[in-house]
Amino acid sequence: MRERDLGTAAASVLAWAGAAAFLICLLVRKIAPYPRWDLLACLAFSAVAFLAWWLRATGRWRSRLGRVVPPALGLAMGRQWWPPLRLVHTTIAACALLVPFFLLSFSTEENSPQLARITQRDHRYTPVTIKKIHHTHQNSSKTGTTYTSVVTVEAPGNGRHSKALRLKGKATTSERLTTGDRLGGLYVPDAPSLGIILTPRRHLASLLEGPASPGEMTLLAIYSAIPVALFLMCAKPRAKPMTPESVLGDRPGHRLRVHIAGATAGQRLRSPDPKKDSSDRETQLSPVLRLSSPEGCRDLFIDRCLDPQALARALEGRGGWLYWAPKAEHPADRCVGALLVLDDDRYVYGLTPQGSSGRPQGETVDPPLPNSRPLRAVGPYALWQPAVHGPGMYGFGLGFLAVCLIAAGVDYDGGPLLSMCFVTAAVGPVAGLLLIRRRRTGYLRRLAHRPDDGDITQPV
Repeated sequence: MRERDLGTAAASVLAWAGAAAFLICLLVRKIAPYPRWDLLACLAFSAVAFLAWWLRATGRWRSRLGRVVPPALGLAMGRQWWPPLRLVHTTIAACALLVPFFLLSFSTEENSPQLARITQRDHRYTPVTIKKIHHTHQNSSKTGTTYTSVVTVEAPGNGRHSKALRLKGKATTSERLTTGDRLGGLYVPDAPSLGIILTPRRHLASLLEGPASPGEMTLLAIYSAIPVALFLMCAKPRAKPMTPESVLGDRPGHRLRVHIAGATAGQRLRSPDPKKDSSDRETQLSPVLRLSSPEGCRDLFIDRCLDPQALARALEGRGGWLYWAPKAEHPADRCVGALLVLDDDRYVYGLTPQGSSGRPQGETVDPPLPNSRPLRAVGPYALWQPAVHGPGMYGFGLGFLAVCLIAAGVDYDGGPLLSMCFVTAAVGPVAGLLLIRRRRTGYLRRLAHRPDDGDITQPV
């Protein structure tokens, strides 16, 4: 577990810059001939940046950017307890990555072999008249109803006195079409066998290697507001830095002089769900920092994303004060918020059992505490656990490879291979996250049952 430095921070920024460039390329030129070298270049740039991050996080590559990121460059996370923000950031990242994915799907759907053959020749866009409706399919959804119709239209031929052309095409509209309606069509007068593409004029520029249509840009802008609003709503309550008063509140609490003694894992009793029966006692397997004191040992449950063994090695031998405030209305085996303040003014936030059975209670303190100094969170760390994250990366790798194949134009005429690529790109990262969660649970179970760490697997 390596503390986040300028090297890992720069690699993360460059990887996201590649994703942003991917989106910009699709917005500026929605449709272009395959393979899309501009999109493939952006994907390669992000892949190289992620590889640099991985080499830095695992310690395989040392660069001059080894200085720890200062709090001002750490997104104000120097004084905040950053692990809970990871869930918010992961959700925001997933929502943000869906924006270019959706636009890529729109581009692939319209970038057909028929469009490529038409645009390679002397094409024309002009209003055409519907002469026959072969069949119409109604599509109903929560956003409204659309009609997809296969029609035969009459289009002007090549020249003023040439015979009108009868062309077959497909149109999707918000209202049911009737014979005699006028639509815009893109076709080649000299090659009627290529058919016609029926599309509104506002979408014409996007078909001719131009930017995305105004409607698509509006939809993407509305959707992009979701992750931004989520970040503002979820990050604002955690904007204040942690202090001992953050866990003590206005109640008398306890503090205990401790040292980092080791790491393990154990079951902790979760807070009751008001929607369920209060008699249900749900526990969660969580990593634990074992703290020693002259009066005995006490456990500090930390966030599941942290590797307790790596964190214990990073803080080995350090001492500090553990603060917590028991709640009289809670049972003795329930955990309460606790703050471990190290002697170097860094802190670790977690949960500790409030019961006094066999556990040292330390001395009583009353807030506010005198001589309180500004504190800085331990870390942040570039979290990489090979046994936990390694297998899950295969899902992300398959999803990334699928996007590369889509950008390369594999089976772009709508064949089964293209559908498989889209399914893999969507399902691969989800499967990777589920596998990471499962591997983390297995790692914590092995850690909890190590015979040399004592029996702490009972609910606490």
